[in-house]
Amino acid sequence: MPILVPTALPEAPPGVPWPTRINDMPDVAFTDPAGAVTNFSDWDNGWVLQPGAKGLDMPAYAFTQDESPGIDGYAIRQVRAGGKEIALPIAFWADDSRIAYLTRRRSLIRSLNPKRGPGTLTVTQSDGSARTIGARYSAGLEGDESLDAAGRTWCMGVLTFACPSPFWLGAQVTTEWRAAVSGTFFPILPLTVGNSQVLGAVTVDNDGDDDAYPIWTVTGPATSISLTNVTTGEALLLTHTITVGDTVVIDTRERQQTALLNGATNLWGDISDASTMWALEPGSNDLTLTVAGSTSNTRVRMTYQPRYLAA
Repeated sequence: MPILVPTALPEAPPGVPWPTRINDMPDVAFTDPAGAVTNFSDWDNGWVLQPGAKGLDMPAYAFTQDESPGIDGYAIRQVRAGGKEIALPIAFWADDSRIAYLTRRRSLIRSLNPKRGPGTLTVTQSDGSARTIGARYSAGLEGDESLDAAGRTWCMGVLTFACPSPFWLGAQVTTEWRAAVSGTFFPILPLTVGNSQVLGAVTVDNDGDDDAYPIWTVTGPATSISLTNVTTGEALLLTHTITVGDTVVIDTRERQQTALLNGATNLWGDISDASTMWALEPGSNDLTLTVAGSTSNTRVRMTYQPRYLAA
């Protein structure tokens, strides 16, 4: 619990102790599964994030290691980032009445209920950049009525959130390629196509700190779809005939991998056995996109979110 001292910053409501903010902290908000947003950095409306937040940066790592008889030390075979826990010291109050304060508290409790499903923590820096992470409340609002923790119209505590994925997500990146009548693929040039297939050698720069898994959307017509990451040597091939207006969505994200036609028909069986749901490595990735049986109506769209190790 932060040390409570008289404030030299904005005047606190009567009866509310306030810790001096000695560091410039980002804005933090929680979005519940229903889309309701609680901004923990909203002084004017009775919320403030106090100094002492933890877990906003790198996750802990686990190493799979091998040891050999007669050889000192060990060899690291695999490195895996674990889930993380984020702790946010929060103060909130209502300066008009006890009933208003209880209403706010009960509303927050309802929003934090982890049984409702995963929520999202959003951290916004002073330059306006924002990153998000999936989170569920795990502890901190059980109820502490100690003299230094609560009063008639205020409450202070440390909210703890469990984050199964260790990565912060950046803004969604979307690139679409399409064949024009002239036979040129846009928006990345030069991508020249023939009459029967879309051929594109493109470079995609993943700004993140870790692999990013794209979602591919191909709008017909097409007879087969081949997506290759030349940088990693991995390829994804799906063979299925689709007509104009049909849409195939291939989601390569971990634990969410699917291949659907028009959002309903499962095409997983049409993916070749040698295929991999490959990721974009951090940095530059050279890709080759081939869509057989395409026309000027064919579209290929790639969407992904960079994954970062810190907020």
